Amino acid sequence: MSTSETTSLAIFIRRFRIPVVLIVGVGVFGVVGYMILLGWSFRDAAFMTVVTLSTIGYQEVRPLGVGGQAFTSLLIVLGLVSVFALLAASTELIASGELERTVRRTRVKREIGGLYDHFVVCGYGRVGRAATEEFRKQGLPIVVIDINPESGEDLDDARIPHLIADATREATLLQAGIARARGLVCAVDSVALNVYITLSARAVRDDLTIVARATDLESIDRLYRAGANRVIQPYAVSGRMLAAVSVRPAVIDFMDLIAISPDLRLEEVEVRKGGALDGIMVREVPARFRGVVILAVRAGASTVMQPAPDPEVMLHSGDVVVALGPVAALGELAR
Repeated sequence: MSTSETTSLAIFIRRFRIPVVLIVGVGVFGVVGYMILLGWSFRDAAFMTVVTLSTIGYQEVRPLGVGGQAFTSLLIVLGLVSVFALLAASTELIASGELERTVRRTRVKREIGGLYDHFVVCGYGRVGRAATEEFRKQGLPIVVIDINPESGEDLDDARIPHLIADATREATLLQAGIARARGLVCAVDSVALNVYITLSARAVRDDLTIVARATDLESIDRLYRAGANRVIQPYAVSGRMLAAVSVRPAVIDFMDLIAISPDLRLEEVEVRKGGALDGIMVREVPARFRGVVILAVRAGASTVMQPAPDPEVMLHSGDVVVALGPVAALGELAR
């Protein structure tokens, strides 16, 4: 059971504990009272208690007498107190918004179960939030995992599928759909936790793309050894970006244009066997796919990305190309 489920269950128990105890206690009091005071059987006492507390007013199973009438009146008063306590707890639950959040979490779990080819973001701090927003801008499906309950409220409000749980556990990653995911982002503030998350994720899937956050140079090698495909040091990236903006502002403006343009995208595309790119030359791509430019190519067996590829290079199944162009054309490119 996840942390959010445990928290919700604890809230329900805390809110309804007293009303439920009152109702059960009054029921037991009524049954025992009729049996002792009036000498009724358990069946008759139970039936009369239910009829009295439900205010149906069906009929007395036996003559009550003065003592029985007084006891029944007391039982009615106690029953009304219990019902009002239950109504008060229900009203408080609805007014607090907890019921809505619980229903929303149930819906989110169903959404996660139906996600495929999505990204899992572990950690919803500054870096995790930035990564989440970028995925959302690109219209990509995501699931966020964070252990902080306060993050759950923010994610609920933003209607982002999420789990409030420990991302280092394989069970949590599986619940987030990592078996069907396209990639995993380890954005937790702690390097040790990012290493554990990477190890857990790699144990589940050998082919998963894992991008991890490093806080210093020493942690980069640890994350690679744990199984990360890429390791990002945010402060180093920010520093390089500041320097690049100072030296080459026009280039950065162009990259920003790509990031915010709704119809222009820089995309990584794998050449599929029998697909649109399989068996054609780099120079043929702009002619077949209007507005598309191939910026780099990585041969299937190579680990090195070749920028500004020779126009005569033939593309084959398994190659990876970096292309710039309209979103619709890039979609045709990936077919």
